[in-house]
Amino acid sequence: MTRVIAVDALGISPPGGGRSATLNVLRQVLHLDTSSRYLLLLDRPEPELALGAHVRQIIAPTRQRFLARLWAQAVWPITLRREGATLVHHIKNLMAWGLPGRSVVTVYDLTILLHPEIYPWADVLYWRHVQPHMVRAADRVIAISQQTAQDLQRCYGLSPEKIRVIYPAYDPRFRPLPAEEAARVRAQYGLGERFILHVGSISRKKNLLTLLRAFERLAARGYPGQLVLVGRQYGKGYDHAFFAYLASSPYRERVRFTGAVPDADLPAIYNAAEVMVFPSLHEGFGIVPLEAMACGTPVITSSAGALPEVVGEGGILLPAADDFEALAEAAWMLLNDPAQRAAWAARGLAWAQRYSVEEAARQTLAVYAELGDAS
Repeated sequence: MTRVIAVDALGISPPGGGRSATLNVLRQVLHLDTSSRYLLLLDRPEPELALGAHVRQIIAPTRQRFLARLWAQAVWPITLRREGATLVHHIKNLMAWGLPGRSVVTVYDLTILLHPEIYPWADVLYWRHVQPHMVRAADRVIAISQQTAQDLQRCYGLSPEKIRVIYPAYDPRFRPLPAEEAARVRAQYGLGERFILHVGSISRKKNLLTLLRAFERLAARGYPGQLVLVGRQYGKGYDHAFFAYLASSPYRERVRFTGAVPDADLPAIYNAAEVMVFPSLHEGFGIVPLEAMACGTPVITSSAGALPEVVGEGGILLPAADDFEALAEAAWMLLNDPAQRAAWAARGLAWAQRYSVEEAARQTLAVYAELGDAS
């Protein structure tokens, strides 16, 4: 009898690291496991997940997050029983009640509990008082790093026996590219010949004020390039301090916002950058530095959350997330010493090879099999 597995992937449509990490693994899971039937709950169609007759996409009637969740809670218990689902994987943090069969939830991070000051109070209350009960009700919890696994044990009291650590991985399109590809994206997005890159949401979590202050130091010392910020504005974490500081900066005209860019252009943008900088306040994984390393772009990152675990010896780790002077010094060294820049690019490339999307998918399928054997 064909096993029916439901994957709750509501909320993966906004561009960002969470979407990339989720799609990379889920796409490979669907490719490797063609003997099961998959039902995907999505807030918009995902053409790259339409991988055969064994995959069916069920699209929520709204993309508004709260309403989509209400719809899922009302419709999915009936739908999944009718379809004969025996396993539900909530692949992006949140869950629903009353679903049939065994359950798995992937938790990306608990940043909202560690830095509640940068999130809306309603979200903080949910993660403090509702999410713990839902996560504890799952049969297995996939944490995307050892750091997230430790946070789950400390904040929610989860047993280590229930947690499985499965690292995400980057898509193979992130790799060193010919110089003409870098030239193409420079022309397309109005980027200069020299620039420092940040990829991620424009939000308080990403600690962009520290990056801006470091960039001012570099510009004052003679760096002629731009600071390029690739990513969408994250409404729930609007960074008032960053934008107020930017408005009065003498170098504000050299700060370039591209907004979210198509996935197809991102590898070339990494390749075009001199340095990728990521001073985040906390990350449950940090796929952006990993993608940059895979493209051969030197990386400077904070030591917050799982970043030391993920970046390891492949990038420069700052002692403190808010130390803009240390950030400026590390960037100045890379920008002005071609030998050092080449050495860190090579180290990053070598380190990135440790991560395999196929291995992540196989480990995910092993969790499914484990629950099937236990049913």
